[in-house]
Amino acid sequence: MTSTPGDKITFCPSPGSYAVIRLDPVAMVQRFDDPQALLQAQAMRPKSYLVYLVWDLALPFPDQPWYAFEIQPIAPSLRSEDKAQGITSDMCIPIFPNTHHPAGRDPLRPEPEGFFPYGNCYHWFNAKTCVRVLARPENFDETNAVALDIRTDIRMMRHWEEDGVRMFDNRARCQSDSGTGHRSPVNSQTLVGAHISPASENTSCTDSASTSESHNGRLEGTSTHSLEDVAAMGIFSGPDADMEVVPLVDLWISELQEHLKQEDIPSPLEMYAEFEHIAKIVQDARIRSYAAMTAAGSPESRSSVISNDPEGSLNATHDYHGSSGLRSVRLTWRRLRAQAQQIVSRIKRALSLQVPGSPAS
Repeated sequence: MTSTPGDKITFCPSPGSYAVIRLDPVAMVQRFDDPQALLQAQAMRPKSYLVYLVWDLALPFPDQPWYAFEIQPIAPSLRSEDKAQGITSDMCIPIFPNTHHPAGRDPLRPEPEGFFPYGNCYHWFNAKTCVRVLARPENFDETNAVALDIRTDIRMMRHWEEDGVRMFDNRARCQSDSGTGHRSPVNSQTLVGAHISPASENTSCTDSASTSESHNGRLEGTSTHSLEDVAAMGIFSGPDADMEVVPLVDLWISELQEHLKQEDIPSPLEMYAEFEHIAKIVQDARIRSYAAMTAAGSPESRSSVISNDPEGSLNATHDYHGSSGLRSVRLTWRRLRAQAQQIVSRIKRALSLQVPGSPAS
């Protein structure tokens, strides 16, 4: 890429911008040296998706292999309904020049004005996920990027709070009608960040990208543990274990229409299905790697397996054989999860205090 004076070239994409992404499944499995995973990844046919970059999940530095972002997938239609979860089709916001909304919500107006190239797009309530954006040797050209300013972003957050109240009301009404639950009190403070973890689609950074949560629950409820259960816990994969299943994507942030035409914009539901599929491939590759290591009968064989694991995701397993070791690991895992949840709650409270009009603590 040849830049000219006035071009905006960045080593990392800027939060608050719209972009086109496409999953790179092969890049996600290459490190496993697993022919089965490679064939499954090569068989995938990823689509391109329109997304909004909410924020980067870590301070970016040059020369990193990838940059983690929380994103909102952009839809070419009104919100997909989920009555059991209280989600209705009007829980969305149009993006100008689209002005259609069942309740007459004003559209979000990206800047520069008139540069957003699609006329049928919506932000969906309760739709977020995380991706790892692959770095580029030529960096990212943001010369013609389209973004939302902070005031517009805050207005979107307030709409999500309104939708969150209605979602809880609808859900409580549904449970009351079916006799399966009771209504819990809801206020706007409770709803700060409520849209981060979708109820109907698994799209949170830690839970949707992998199936470790469901495996953890099954392990807690059983007295015997299969090899697959232990490996799928993700506890043997080092401090960045969960990032392995966060999708790796290519990203384009300028000239959006050159990379995705309006008639080709897919539903966010298709993106979630792709992400879940590659996460399953990665998890299965992890299980096979763990099985190969535990089956190695000699130090030489074990060294061979570990040499094919350059990121060290299997290095800790030899310390955790036997039931007492597993119990220790489980206790440590629960403590770490509890600490992480406390940190997330504090961050959410701090962010809510910075939003004009939010309730005083």
